[in-house]
Amino acid sequence: MPRRTLPLLFALALACDTSAPVDAGMDGGTDAGFDADLPDAGPRCTPATGLPDPLVCNGHAELCDRAFDAVAYPTAHNAMSSEEDGWIPPNQGRNLWHQLEDGVRGFMLDTYEQGGETLLCHSICPLGSRPLVDALLDLKTFMDCHPAEVITLILESYVDEATTAAAFEAAGLLPYLDEQPLDAPWPTLRAMIESGRRLVVFTQSSDVSLPWHHYAYAYGWDNPYSAMTAADFSCARGRGDTSNPVFILNHFLTAPVAMRSLAEMVNYDPVLGEHARRCQTETGQLPNFVTVDFYDVGDLFAVVDGLNGL
Repeated sequence: MPRRTLPLLFALALACDTSAPVDAGMDGGTDAGFDADLPDAGPRCTPATGLPDPLVCNGHAELCDRAFDAVAYPTAHNAMSSEEDGWIPPNQGRNLWHQLEDGVRGFMLDTYEQGGETLLCHSICPLGSRPLVDALLDLKTFMDCHPAEVITLILESYVDEATTAAAFEAAGLLPYLDEQPLDAPWPTLRAMIESGRRLVVFTQSSDVSLPWHHYAYAYGWDNPYSAMTAADFSCARGRGDTSNPVFILNHFLTAPVAMRSLAEMVNYDPVLGEHARRCQTETGQLPNFVTVDFYDVGDLFAVVDGLNGL
Protein backbone atom coordinates (compact mmCIF):
# COMPACT_ATOMS: atom_id res chain seq x y z
CA MET A 1 0.00 0.00 0.00
CA PRO A 2 2.31 2.77 -1.11
CA ARG A 3 1.58 6.11 0.47
CA ARG A 4 1.70 8.82 -2.18
CA THR A 5 0.73 12.42 -1.52
CA LEU A 6 -0.22 14.45 -4.60
CA PRO A 7 -1.39 18.03 -5.02
CA LEU A 8 -5.15 18.08 -5.28
CA LEU A 9 -5.48 19.31 -8.86
CA PHE A 10 -2.79 16.93 -10.11
CA ALA A 11 -4.53 13.99 -8.48
CA LEU A 12 -7.86 15.00 -9.97
CA ALA A 13 -6.36 15.22 -13.44
CA LEU A 14 -4.67 11.88 -13.16
CA ALA A 15 -7.92 10.29 -12.06
CA CYS A 16 -9.55 11.07 -15.41
CA ASP A 17 -9.05 7.57 -16.79
CA THR A 18 -11.86 7.15 -19.28
CA SER A 19 -11.55 3.39 -19.77
CA ALA A 20 -14.95 1.75 -19.54
CA PRO A 21 -15.60 -0.47 -16.51
CA VAL A 22 -15.21 -4.16 -17.21
CA ASP A 23 -17.73 -6.74 -16.05
CA ALA A 24 -15.38 -9.61 -15.41
CA GLY A 25 -17.98 -12.16 -14.33
CA MET A 26 -16.01 -13.03 -11.18
CA ASP A 27 -16.39 -16.71 -10.38
CA GLY A 28 -15.65 -16.16 -6.71
CA GLY A 29 -18.78 -14.19 -5.90
CA THR A 30 -22.52 -13.95 -5.91
CA ASP A 31 -23.05 -10.62 -7.69
CA ALA A 32 -20.97 -10.77 -10.86
CA GLY A 33 -23.67 -9.04 -12.91
CA PHE A 34 -23.09 -5.64 -11.30
CA ASP A 35 -24.18 -2.62 -13.32
CA ALA A 36 -22.15 0.47 -12.41
CA ASP A 37 -25.13 2.70 -13.31
CA LEU A 38 -27.41 1.20 -10.68
CA PRO A 39 -27.52 2.66 -7.14
CA ASP A 40 -25.99 0.54 -4.40
CA ALA A 41 -28.77 -1.04 -2.38
CA GLY A 42 -26.37 -1.65 0.52
CA PRO A 43 -25.57 -4.82 2.40
CA ARG A 44 -28.42 -7.30 2.31
CA CYS A 45 -28.08 -10.86 3.54
CA THR A 46 -29.53 -13.19 6.12
CA PRO A 47 -27.40 -14.17 9.13
CA ALA A 48 -26.56 -17.86 9.07
CA THR A 49 -27.78 -20.18 11.79
CA GLY A 50 -24.96 -22.71 11.45
CA LEU A 51 -22.16 -24.02 9.28
CA PRO A 52 -22.87 -25.61 5.89
CA ASP A 53 -22.84 -29.40 5.86
CA PRO A 54 -20.70 -30.59 4.20
CA LEU A 55 -18.30 -27.79 5.04
CA VAL A 56 -17.01 -25.67 2.16
CA CYS A 57 -14.21 -23.26 3.13
CA ASN A 58 -13.76 -20.03 1.17
CA GLY A 59 -15.83 -21.56 -1.59
CA HIS A 60 -13.96 -24.87 -1.89
CA ALA A 61 -14.11 -28.03 0.21
CA GLU A 62 -10.55 -28.79 -0.90
CA LEU A 63 -9.25 -25.82 1.12
CA CYS A 64 -10.76 -26.83 4.45
CA ASP A 65 -7.87 -28.94 5.71
CA ARG A 66 -5.11 -26.63 4.49
CA ALA A 67 -3.36 -24.32 6.90
CA PHE A 68 -4.08 -20.61 6.61
CA ASP A 69 -0.60 -20.00 5.16
CA ALA A 70 -1.01 -22.81 2.62
CA VAL A 71 -3.85 -21.04 0.81
CA ALA A 72 -3.80 -18.22 -1.75
CA TYR A 73 -6.39 -15.44 -1.39
CA PRO A 74 -7.66 -12.86 -3.93
CA THR A 75 -6.65 -9.52 -2.43
CA ALA A 76 -7.63 -5.91 -3.18
CA HIS A 77 -5.00 -3.18 -2.87
CA ASN A 78 -6.36 -0.02 -1.22
CA ALA A 79 -9.66 -1.84 -1.06
CA MET A 80 -11.52 1.11 0.46
CA SER A 81 -10.80 3.31 -2.57
CA SER A 82 -13.43 2.62 -5.23
CA GLU A 83 -15.04 4.20 -8.27
CA GLU A 84 -18.38 3.06 -6.90
CA ASP A 85 -17.93 5.18 -3.76
CA GLY A 86 -16.57 8.17 -5.68
CA TRP A 87 -12.92 8.14 -4.55
CA ILE A 88 -10.41 10.14 -6.59
CA PRO A 89 -8.29 8.49 -7.84
CA PRO A 90 -9.73 5.02 -7.15
CA ASN A 91 -7.82 1.75 -6.83
CA GLN A 92 -10.88 -0.46 -7.29
CA GLY A 93 -14.09 -0.35 -9.29
CA ARG A 94 -16.41 -1.89 -6.74
CA ASN A 95 -16.83 -1.05 -3.08
CA LEU A 96 -15.97 -3.17 -0.05
CA TRP A 97 -19.35 -4.85 0.18
CA HIS A 98 -19.29 -5.90 -3.46
CA GLN A 99 -15.67 -7.03 -3.11
CA LEU A 100 -16.76 -9.37 -0.33
CA GLU A 101 -19.67 -10.65 -2.43
CA ASP A 102 -17.41 -11.21 -5.43
CA GLY A 103 -14.97 -13.41 -3.52
CA VAL A 104 -12.16 -11.05 -2.50
CA ARG A 105 -10.80 -12.38 0.79
CA GLY A 106 -7.81 -10.13 1.49
CA PHE A 107 -8.18 -6.38 1.93
CA MET A 108 -5.45 -3.76 2.17
CA LEU A 109 -6.86 -0.77 4.05
CA ASP A 110 -5.36 2.56 5.16
CA THR A 111 -6.54 4.17 8.40
CA TYR A 112 -6.17 7.81 9.48
CA GLU A 113 -7.58 10.08 12.16
CA GLN A 114 -9.09 13.36 10.97
CA GLY A 115 -11.17 15.74 13.06
CA GLY A 116 -11.44 13.22 15.86
CA GLU A 117 -12.82 10.50 13.56
CA THR A 118 -11.07 7.32 12.47
CA LEU A 119 -11.31 7.07 8.70
CA LEU A 120 -10.39 4.86 5.83
CA CYS A 121 -8.64 7.10 3.33
CA HIS A 122 -5.50 7.22 1.21
CA SER A 123 -3.22 10.09 2.25
CA ILE A 124 -5.55 12.91 1.13
CA CYS A 125 -8.85 12.30 2.90
CA PRO A 126 -10.87 14.99 1.02
CA LEU A 127 -10.40 12.86 -2.12
CA GLY A 128 -12.20 9.94 -0.52
CA SER A 129 -12.89 8.68 2.97
CA ARG A 130 -15.21 6.51 4.99
CA PRO A 131 -15.52 5.98 8.76
CA LEU A 132 -13.58 2.85 9.66
CA VAL A 133 -16.33 1.55 11.91
CA ASP A 134 -18.87 1.77 9.07
CA ALA A 135 -16.71 -0.43 6.85
CA LEU A 136 -16.16 -2.86 9.72
CA LEU A 137 -19.91 -3.06 10.28
CA ASP A 138 -20.31 -4.14 6.65
CA LEU A 139 -17.63 -6.77 7.23
CA LYS A 140 -19.44 -7.96 10.38
CA THR A 141 -22.69 -8.26 8.44
CA PHE A 142 -21.03 -10.29 5.71
CA MET A 143 -19.30 -12.60 8.18
CA ASP A 144 -22.55 -13.15 10.06
CA CYS A 145 -24.18 -14.24 6.80
CA HIS A 146 -21.26 -16.33 5.50
CA PRO A 147 -19.93 -18.47 8.35
CA ALA A 148 -17.47 -20.51 6.25
CA GLU A 149 -15.34 -17.63 4.97
CA VAL A 150 -11.89 -16.74 6.33
CA ILE A 151 -11.06 -13.08 5.73
CA THR A 152 -7.84 -11.10 6.17
CA LEU A 153 -7.26 -7.38 6.64
CA ILE A 154 -3.82 -5.87 6.02
CA LEU A 155 -3.80 -2.42 7.62
CA GLU A 156 -1.56 0.50 6.82
CA SER A 157 -2.43 2.31 10.01
CA TYR A 158 -1.74 5.91 10.94
CA VAL A 159 -3.75 5.65 14.16
CA ASP A 160 -2.71 4.05 17.43
CA GLU A 161 -3.63 0.54 18.47
CA ALA A 162 -6.22 1.64 21.02
CA THR A 163 -8.08 3.62 18.36
CA THR A 164 -8.01 0.66 15.98
CA ALA A 165 -9.23 -1.69 18.70
CA ALA A 166 -12.10 0.63 19.59
CA ALA A 167 -13.39 0.50 16.01
CA PHE A 168 -13.28 -3.31 15.91
CA GLU A 169 -15.08 -3.47 19.25
CA ALA A 170 -17.73 -0.98 18.16
CA ALA A 171 -18.39 -3.06 15.04
CA GLY A 172 -18.84 -6.23 17.09
CA LEU A 173 -15.94 -8.03 15.43
CA LEU A 174 -13.97 -9.07 18.53
CA PRO A 175 -15.45 -12.61 18.62
CA TYR A 176 -14.25 -13.20 15.05
CA LEU A 177 -10.64 -12.12 15.58
CA ASP A 178 -7.95 -14.76 15.21
CA GLU A 179 -5.12 -14.69 17.75
CA GLN A 180 -2.07 -16.33 16.21
CA PRO A 181 1.03 -16.92 18.38
CA LEU A 182 4.10 -15.82 16.47
CA ASP A 183 5.95 -19.14 16.54
CA ALA A 184 2.97 -21.49 16.29
CA PRO A 185 1.79 -23.23 13.11
CA TRP A 186 -1.18 -21.58 11.47
CA PRO A 187 -4.48 -23.46 11.95
CA THR A 188 -6.42 -24.93 9.06
CA LEU A 189 -9.31 -23.05 7.54
CA ARG A 190 -11.60 -25.71 9.01
CA ALA A 191 -10.27 -25.07 12.51
CA MET A 192 -10.62 -21.32 12.12
CA ILE A 193 -14.17 -21.62 10.81
CA GLU A 194 -15.27 -24.09 13.47
CA SER A 195 -13.80 -21.91 16.23
CA GLY A 196 -15.37 -18.78 14.77
CA ARG A 197 -11.97 -17.04 14.87
CA ARG A 198 -11.75 -16.47 11.14
CA LEU A 199 -10.83 -12.80 10.77
CA VAL A 200 -7.06 -12.26 10.58
CA VAL A 201 -5.76 -8.72 11.07
CA PHE A 202 -2.24 -7.76 10.04
CA THR A 203 -0.85 -4.26 10.47
CA GLN A 204 2.19 -2.59 8.99
CA SER A 205 2.80 -0.87 12.33
CA SER A 206 5.18 -2.68 14.66
CA ASP A 207 3.70 -0.92 17.72
CA VAL A 208 1.29 -3.69 18.67
CA SER A 209 0.44 -5.53 21.87
CA LEU A 210 -3.03 -7.02 21.39
CA PRO A 211 -2.96 -10.75 20.53
CA TRP A 212 -5.17 -10.32 17.43
CA HIS A 213 -3.26 -7.32 16.08
CA HIS A 214 -0.43 -9.02 14.17
CA TYR A 215 2.60 -7.11 12.94
CA ALA A 216 2.62 -8.06 9.28
CA TYR A 217 6.39 -8.24 8.88
CA ALA A 218 6.89 -10.48 11.88
CA TYR A 219 4.51 -13.03 10.33
CA GLY A 220 5.12 -12.38 6.66
CA TRP A 221 6.97 -10.51 3.95
CA ASP A 222 6.26 -8.85 0.65
CA ASN A 223 7.88 -8.02 -2.67
CA PRO A 224 8.45 -4.39 -3.75
CA TYR A 225 5.26 -2.39 -4.29
CA SER A 226 6.45 0.48 -6.48
CA ALA A 227 6.17 -1.03 -9.99
CA MET A 228 5.48 1.47 -12.76
CA THR A 229 5.63 -1.02 -15.66
CA ALA A 230 5.17 -4.78 -15.92
CA ALA A 231 8.93 -5.13 -16.30
CA ASP A 232 9.29 -3.80 -12.74
CA PHE A 233 7.44 -6.73 -11.16
CA SER A 234 9.87 -8.49 -8.85
CA CYS A 235 10.01 -11.43 -6.49
CA ALA A 236 12.72 -9.85 -4.35
CA ARG A 237 12.15 -9.15 -0.67
CA GLY A 238 10.59 -5.79 0.03
CA ARG A 239 9.67 -5.79 3.72
CA GLY A 240 9.85 -8.56 6.29
CA ASP A 241 12.00 -11.68 6.30
CA THR A 242 11.60 -14.33 3.62
CA SER A 243 11.77 -16.98 6.33
CA ASN A 244 8.34 -15.81 7.53
CA PRO A 245 5.55 -18.06 6.27
CA VAL A 246 3.07 -15.50 4.88
CA PHE A 247 3.89 -14.03 1.44
CA ILE A 248 2.13 -10.87 0.24
CA LEU A 249 2.52 -10.53 -3.54
CA ASN A 250 2.17 -6.93 -4.72
CA HIS A 251 1.03 -6.91 -8.35
CA PHE A 252 -0.18 -3.46 -9.35
CA LEU A 253 1.14 -0.47 -11.27
CA THR A 254 1.38 3.00 -9.79
CA ALA A 255 2.33 5.35 -12.63
CA PRO A 256 2.01 7.67 -10.79
CA VAL A 257 -1.42 6.62 -9.45
CA ALA A 258 -3.61 3.57 -10.00
CA MET A 259 -5.79 3.55 -13.11
CA ARG A 260 -8.09 0.98 -14.66
CA SER A 261 -6.10 1.16 -17.89
CA LEU A 262 -2.97 0.10 -15.99
CA ALA A 263 -4.80 -2.84 -14.45
CA GLU A 264 -5.94 -3.88 -17.92
CA MET A 265 -2.27 -4.20 -18.86
CA VAL A 266 -1.25 -6.50 -16.00
CA ASN A 267 -4.25 -8.24 -14.39
CA TYR A 268 -4.69 -10.79 -17.16
CA ASP A 269 -2.78 -13.94 -17.87
CA PRO A 270 -0.07 -14.38 -18.81
CA VAL A 271 1.26 -11.35 -16.87
CA LEU A 272 -0.42 -12.00 -13.51
CA GLY A 273 -0.11 -15.77 -13.56
CA GLU A 274 3.50 -15.72 -14.69
CA HIS A 275 4.46 -13.24 -11.96
CA ALA A 276 2.79 -15.33 -9.25
CA ARG A 277 4.21 -18.63 -10.48
CA ARG A 278 7.68 -17.15 -10.97
CA CYS A 279 7.71 -15.87 -7.41
CA GLN A 280 6.52 -19.23 -6.12
CA THR A 281 9.34 -20.96 -7.98
CA GLU A 282 12.03 -18.45 -7.02
CA THR A 283 11.10 -18.23 -3.34
CA GLY A 284 9.73 -21.70 -2.71
CA GLN A 285 6.69 -20.06 -1.08
CA LEU A 286 3.08 -19.86 -2.14
CA PRO A 287 1.99 -16.26 -2.77
CA ASN A 288 -0.73 -16.05 -0.13
CA PHE A 289 -2.16 -12.61 -0.85
CA VAL A 290 -2.23 -11.95 -4.59
CA THR A 291 -2.84 -8.21 -4.50
CA VAL A 292 -4.12 -6.14 -7.41
CA ASP A 293 -5.83 -2.88 -8.29
CA PHE A 294 -9.21 -3.14 -10.08
CA TYR A 295 -9.69 -6.81 -9.20
CA ASP A 296 -12.77 -6.88 -11.45
CA VAL A 297 -10.45 -6.59 -14.45
CA GLY A 298 -8.61 -9.69 -15.59
CA ASP A 299 -7.89 -13.13 -14.21
CA LEU A 300 -7.28 -12.70 -10.46
CA PHE A 301 -9.72 -15.38 -9.36
CA ALA A 302 -8.56 -17.90 -11.96
CA VAL A 303 -4.91 -17.31 -11.07
CA VAL A 304 -5.62 -17.77 -7.36
CA ASP A 305 -7.56 -20.96 -8.09
CA GLY A 306 -4.57 -22.21 -10.07
CA LEU A 307 -2.19 -21.45 -7.20
CA ASN A 308 -4.53 -23.40 -4.93
CA GLY A 309 -4.57 -26.34 -7.36
CA LEU A 310 -8.30 -26.05 -7.98
